Order: sequence, then C-alpha cells, then structure tokens
Amino acid sequence: MGKKKNQKLKLFEDYKTKEQVFLSWICPPKGWYKLNVDGTVHKRIGGGGVIRNEYGQWVGGFAANFGKGKVIDAELSALHTGLVYAWNSGWFPLEVETDAIKTIQFMVNEIEVDHSHPQFDLIRSCQALLNQNWRYSLRHVYREQNCVADSLARHGLTMEPGCHYFTDPPPHCIPLLAEDQSGFTRPRLVTPRAMQYRRGMASQSQSPKTGDSQKMEESQEREDLASMTFRWKIDNFSELNLKHYSEVFIIGDFKWRILIYPRGNNTNHLSVYLEVPDSSELPYGWSRYARFSLTMVNQVDHSKSFTKGTVHVFSIRESEFGFQSLAPLILLRDQRNGFLVNDTCIIEAEVGVRKAEAKILEDPSSSISASMEATSS
Repeated sequence: MGKKKNQKLKLFEDYKTKEQVFLSWICPPKGWYKLNVDGTVHKRIGGGGVIRNEYGQWVGGFAANFGKGKVIDAELSALHTGLVYAWNSGWFPLEVETDAIKTIQFMVNEIEVDHSHPQFDLIRSCQALLNQNWRYSLRHVYREQNCVADSLARHGLTMEPGCHYFTDPPPHCIPLLAEDQSGFTRPRLVTPRAMQYRRGMASQSQSPKTGDSQKMEESQEREDLASMTFRWKIDNFSELNLKHYSEVFIIGDFKWRILIYPRGNNTNHLSVYLEVPDSSELPYGWSRYARFSLTMVNQVDHSKSFTKGTVHVFSIRESEFGFQSLAPLILLRDQRNGFLVNDTCIIEAEVGVRKAEAKILEDPSSSISASMEATSS
C-alpha cells in the first residue's frame, strides 16, 4: 500500500514540475534521409510514414490499412513498412523517428520478448531490417514532431485494406510539410524525467559508427560548408519597433545579417530571419544553400534558450528566410525569465553556406517542390 502511495506521489510531483517546451520537426543531417512513422487504431488499425531528404523535402510516403489488431501492431507494422520501403528505394543512411516509445524499447531490447509474445515475429523482423548493412539512427519524438506521419496513418484507415504508396504528397499533408520545413513549433508540457529518459534512450538506438567514418563525414562537411557562429547583442530591446537589423557578417565571400521583428511579424512571437543584404546587387543567377539555426539566448539558463534550425536556398528573389515564431514575446519581456538582462537580449546564428543550384519542378513559389543540387564552394 505504501509503495503505491509513493508511486502516486511521484507521478503527482512529475505533473507539478512539467515545463512547456516548443517542439519542431528537424531536417536530417547532410546526405541522410529521415523516416517518420506512426500507427493508429479506430475499429481497424492503420499506419503511415513519410521519408524526407536533408532539405526537408518529400521523397516518398505511404498510408496503410492493416485490418484488425492493437495499437502496438499498428506502430510496429508502420515501422516495418517504412524500413522496407527505405531499404528497397536506397534511401539511407536513415534517421527513423516514431512517437511510440514502446516500439523503440522493443528495438533496443529494453523490453525482452520470447516466442510466446504476440508481436514476436514482427519485432524480430524490424530488428533484422535495422541490422542490415546500412547506417541508421532510431529515436522517439513527441507527436507534435510527427504530424505528417500521423496524418498519413489516419488517412490509411479510410482506404482499402493494404498499403498505398505516394510519390507525391497527398493534399492533406502539404500544409504540415510546409510547417515542418519552415521550423514551425508546437507547444507541449513535458516532465524533466521524461526528457532525461528520452535522451538516454537515443544513445542506445544508433547503428555503430567507426572512427574513420566519423572523421570522413566531419571532413566532408568542413569541405562543403563555410560556417560560423554570429552573436548579436541587442541593447534597449523594449524600445525597439518594427524591423531591426544586425551588423553585416561575412560567410562564403558574401554578406549576411539577421533581421528581427521585436514586436512580432503579425504574431505574438519574436520573429527572426537570416537575410542576404543588398540582394538586388548580386550577380544574375546567384544562389547559396544555407543550413542554419537561430537562437534566442537565455542568459541565466542556456538550456532554456529557444532555438530553431532549417535549410534554405537563398537567391536574389528569396533573400530572406527564418522563423515567424521563434519565441513567445510574453516570456521574453519578463526579465525574470532570463532572456532580457538590463533590457539587453542576445541572438545567436549558426550558419553553414555552400553553393547551390535549385531546379524547380512544379510551383516556383513552393519550397516543397524544389529539388536542390549542391556543389561545394
């Protein structure tokens, strides 16, 4: 009786210490693909998955009606389908994400199963796929970071039995893809213990990487990208209105700067963008691929800083890109929260740049339909 009471008290304490975090889908590393999968149940079980490239662009997807079963059957079946799809298509190395934490536990043998387990064959089949000769990482994400896969899974329930593959995104996925690609964040209350557990699990769920392959990847990244971290200290923040620009900094022989909207760009969040100044003076056909992150620094506790990252091909026509909603203004303006110290705030930009040529496949105004080919600068 005492043990149960202690467990209830611990759960209550966890609930009281929940913190709001802002979560977003993140592009995979250079040269990698990312598979997001999800399962669902409503009379029948369905599954869905999406594979995207390093630019956050749709590569392939699927929605499935698996028939009858339990939620775990749906989650494992979606994972199995996605792994087979990626392997057969040559889409690897592969980051795999699911919001079903039990699925991860099965894959890393945190939950042991024997032949009597109802999902034994499916679990072993997924593990066998992961153990093939490819690089992968496997991690748990929250449902706020798995929206496209969730939408496809629910779509699968409306379809005929079987698995249906999509070379182009279904219409209901396009707004979600655009949000993910832009770094759009969604709030969630999370306990510190849950976050710590997920970090520990992530360290168990990666394929082995040799020292040589690690060095080769790091060397290739250095060759391809000219990069730097720019730190911008902004005084008298509360007095600023409309747009405010940083000083210019140089990356890859070209000028860059940060643009902020201190009162939000039609939103109640701080809006922050990376910009190429004087873009009209650039040579015809100029473009640069940039992988970058922008951070509103918490000067008291850096772990509470707001950071978003994305990729974009900057051009004369599209010389500005970033985040309309980086951090809530109501939090930033309260100096007790650590973002403003003596009415001074700090924005950090980590930027990597290389040459890029963009081939527009469909609608030139849609970043989802652009296929990018990059060459080292």
